[in-house]
Amino acid sequence: MAVFISHSFENKPEFDNIADALVQAGVPYWNPDEVKSGGSLRDQLRHAVDACSVCVFIATHRAIQSSWCGAELGAFWGAGKPIIVYIADSSLKEDELPPIVQGDVWERRISRVVVRAGELVKEASLVVGETSSQGSRHVGNLTVEQLERIIVGAVSLTSATAKSGTGEATIEEINRVAKGAADSVVEGIKATKRRAQTTAEGWSTHILWVDDRPDNNIYERRAFESTGLRFTLALSTKEALKILAKERFVAIISDMGRKEGPKEGYVLLDAIRAKGDQTPFFIYAGSNAPSHKRETESHEGQGCTNNPQELFEMVTNTITNREIRATA
Repeated sequence: MAVFISHSFENKPEFDNIADALVQAGVPYWNPDEVKSGGSLRDQLRHAVDACSVCVFIATHRAIQSSWCGAELGAFWGAGKPIIVYIADSSLKEDELPPIVQGDVWERRISRVVVRAGELVKEASLVVGETSSQGSRHVGNLTVEQLERIIVGAVSLTSATAKSGTGEATIEEINRVAKGAADSVVEGIKATKRRAQTTAEGWSTHILWVDDRPDNNIYERRAFESTGLRFTLALSTKEALKILAKERFVAIISDMGRKEGPKEGYVLLDAIRAKGDQTPFFIYAGSNAPSHKRETESHEGQGCTNNPQELFEMVTNTITNREIRATA
């Protein structure tokens, strides 16, 4: 087992300081130079999480803005492996740290970081020695396959959010989108863990998505699927109503305009509400205007957006709150 050092590429001197201190203390670390050029982010993270028992995050303003660091921290958090935060930038405040590490162990002295990292590596090595003969495919609290889905979900949500923007995005905007997407998937992981602890029926993870151009939403569905949700697709209002007459769903997502008409989203919403069906309903269309959000509420819908990240948060939060009420 080894230490993974999460850092911005612009903080190479700080990385070298940590790496040298680990070597002097006899603590192994995962060297990113071992990764061949052209390797995918998913494969790199999978290898790192498999090989390492603790992550040391070199916290600087650059690192906080880095989409790579956000994905790395999300992977270790999702795997249930400890993260030590090394505050390498003296002007950095704790409340500026990524949300998933706020409140965790953090240090401003390299010597303390190295000592704690060494302790965690030793503890993890003992655990691995006891369980290696069983051939476990688990990484922390997750299987490797689950972790892969989570990483794919973060990347997919980033892609979906980026494509929904207009104009040419700056590096800072891309990093912000990636970090926000990773944070959203982390929240989805929390919901998934709670969902796994219940004995709810299959419909509680089943969403109906109504859109006559379903290929436009592939990335969005992958992000949801990474948290354990699954989909049935319908291409029209008529098809959706036929499906709803036979099956129950935890939520419904619909576009607005279809070949049937320019406001078919509301036609479907009104039709199911008229039947007394109160399944949470979300409009995912080309507008994020406040007036359209209010109009959706007037039709008894739960939300309206054209932003993939906002859609992900609205749907997962609604599902989670419903689960909490059901088990209370």
